[in-house]
Amino acid sequence: MKNISLGLVILPLLILSCTTDTIENTESINGKVSNKKSEKLTCLVQNLTPENPVNIYDIAGKLHNDILDVYLAGNYQYNTIAQISQQIEAIAAENNDLMLLNLGTNLPINLDVIQEIVNNPQTKLDEAIANSTMTNVAKSSLSSFMDDVLLWESNPYEEIYQSIVAYESSVIANAEFNDEDKRIILTTSSIVRYSLYYVKERKDEDWDSSIGNRVGGLSGAIDNSSSAVKYSLVTGIMINNLVTD
Repeated sequence: MKNISLGLVILPLLILSCTTDTIENTESINGKVSNKKSEKLTCLVQNLTPENPVNIYDIAGKLHNDILDVYLAGNYQYNTIAQISQQIEAIAAENNDLMLLNLGTNLPINLDVIQEIVNNPQTKLDEAIANSTMTNVAKSSLSSFMDDVLLWESNPYEEIYQSIVAYESSVIANAEFNDEDKRIILTTSSIVRYSLYYVKERKDEDWDSSIGNRVGGLSGAIDNSSSAVKYSLVTGIMINNLVTD
């Protein structure tokens, strides 16, 4: 009886010990993963790169800059929305990564929408958000973010980057936003973050980020994330052409 009683005492202690070790190990692993993400973000800020690995739609901004590189390197002299759109579509068709962003039909660029944005970007911004399928709380959040970007764009890129990344983290953590809300917002913010990097850090004389460029991204994002990239580029290039003419 004594041996049995002793075993019954020892067994719970062993279970408790194993459970405690497991919890400590899990917490340790989670802490290390969190620290790694934090370290990577700190490194990106210090090196002034536009990536944000926490945003699952970060590739949208990267593809925006990659396709813009190809377009500007071609020294095209197109001066109509139709011509620019056709060339962007051709470049995009060669980029397999862009197709990964397209979860539905590969929609053609709506030239009339682009023209409306070029004519009055602020009005089109308000209309695009109001008429979108996003929840009201998401509409309000995205509208405020786009207004904030206008205030941030004159700041050093490091400050802009930190502000956008902080906003993206708040969106990801917001339980009131559904998956579609987050897709539209995070795709738009990624393009904003990368397009501002393009002009502020690369100092490319052939490109200047504009509200039209950003509104194009948002308008396209409402359809799908690959459209966001193309709409942003076509709108931005057209506005740049008008400014330089």
